[in-house]
Amino acid sequence: MNPKILVVDDEENMLTLLSRVLGKEGYQVTGVPTGEEALIMAGKKKFDLAIVDVLMPEMDGLAVLIKLKKIDPELPVILMTAFPSWEKEKEARAAGCLDFLPKPLDLKQIKTLIKKNIKI
Repeated sequence: MNPKILVVDDEENMLTLLSRVLGKEGYQVTGVPTGEEALIMAGKKKFDLAIVDVLMPEMDGLAVLIKLKKIDPELPVILMTAFPSWEKEKEARAAGCLDFLPKPLDLKQIKTLIKKNIKI
């Protein structure tokens, strides 16, 4: 069974890119554009890893991280942002974030990070 990855980003291009790249690696990718949809999906389906954008309207990635961890405390969550800041990264790591990556993403780095941290 292929590992399941949840990708959350309000940018359609990023959802499409990660879905294609990770799909080619053999992962089952579910992409959603909002934090609310991510929480609904996580409540219905068990994921092996989540990749979440920090800056999104309505619910930011840090709030999504915290709520995902309440649903599944063991879920590895990677946050990504086009506007990295030490303060936000510190908050995210304290909340249980696996890693905090700057955009544009280094696709080789994210693939390596996923392989190292996904539990199958």
